[in-house]
Parts: sequence; structure tokens; C-alpha cells
Amino acid sequence: MATAATRVVLIADDSLQSILLKDKLEQVLGAEFVLFTPQQLVTATTLPARCRWILFDHDLAQASFYSHYVSLLHRAEHPVQEILFNCAHSVGSETLAHWQNVVGLFYFDDSIEHLQQGIARILSGEMWFSRRLASELIEGLRLHRKPVSSHDMVPLTKRERQIITLLSNGDSNQQIARTLSVSENTVKTHLHNIFRKIDVRNRVQALIWAKDHLSFHQGLS
Repeated sequence: MATAATRVVLIADDSLQSILLKDKLEQVLGAEFVLFTPQQLVTATTLPARCRWILFDHDLAQASFYSHYVSLLHRAEHPVQEILFNCAHSVGSETLAHWQNVVGLFYFDDSIEHLQQGIARILSGEMWFSRRLASELIEGLRLHRKPVSSHDMVPLTKRERQIITLLSNGDSNQQIARTLSVSENTVKTHLHNIFRKIDVRNRVQALIWAKDHLSFHQGLS
């Protein structure tokens, strides 16, 4: 369950359907959702305050205002993660390359229950992609990886190595917390520090880093 301070900006048409979606997600997830229409987007100078996530109706994504949207992201007071919904099944990793901080994707025919479940996981620090798309993203990152050497060694603590090892096994924040007998907030804090140290932005990039580096680091520890 998200906290009351959690704010998600919903970029969608000002329609009854959008309002109902906003109200339903607020009711189920316990987060604040702010409806932000394309018309508001093109005239805005900043994103709504305390925006941590953007839930973007991909059907509305247009080149005419995308550059302005990106400029708003750059001026945001905090890093903002993007969640795309109402996507066609043809959307692949090449399309996602245009979205700077995407952490989840939902298709036009996903149920509201599926959307709720996925967004809840995202708000708790995870990512949400179909297996096909996750495989594409991982393969794309592998193609651009560089060989590991001693110069790539990052000073991770013992606890950080434990957490990224569990992450590389596919464990969620909740599962990691249970395994290590710590709180989920503690896991999130460690992951934030790990991402900063290894210079990645999300769990997929961290997963690839772990596959390339963990055995190297463990051999030196």
C-alpha cells in the first residue's frame, strides 16, 4: 500500500473514463493521483509538485508535445519514473528507448485489476513489464555492455552484495526484506545506494550489472 505522500500524475484526456480510473486507483492504492491533460501539459512550466511517478496514456503520446514533456521532466524537483498504459502489443524495446525513466508498461486490453496490481508493485520500488518485453530490454542492455576488469570494481558493502545477489535472482523488495529479516524501507535505501554506486537507474540495468560483475566482486571478497 502506498503512503498518503505518494503522488502520481495521470496524463490522460479529461474524460469520465479518466476520472473513474483516477478515483479507482486512489481508492485501491492509497496514493494521490493528479489528472494532467495534454492541454495542461503543453502550457505548463513545471510538473505538479511532489510528482514521483507519471502514469501516461501512451495513446496520447505525440511528437508535437513530447519535447516539452521531456523538458518538464528535466526541471522536476525529484527524479520521476514513467509508467505507460493503454499501449498496443506492438510496442517494443525500441519504442521504450524514447522514454527516459520507464519502469512499467500496460496494454490496452489489460484489466483494471492487472493495472492496480502492477502499479502497486511499481510504487513499492519494482518494475512491471511483460516477459517478452523484459527479455527484449535485457538483451538490448547485454549488447551494449562492456568487458569487466579490475577498474570496474565498485566498493559494495557485504549487505549491498547480499541484496543485489537476491535482486539478480528475481526477488522482489518484499522477498529480499523477508530473507534478510529487515524492513522494505531498509531494502529500498540499500537499493538506492547500490544504484548510485554502480551508476544505473533501474532494476533491469542493475540486473545486467549483477550478471556481469557479481562473480568478479565475490571472487575478490
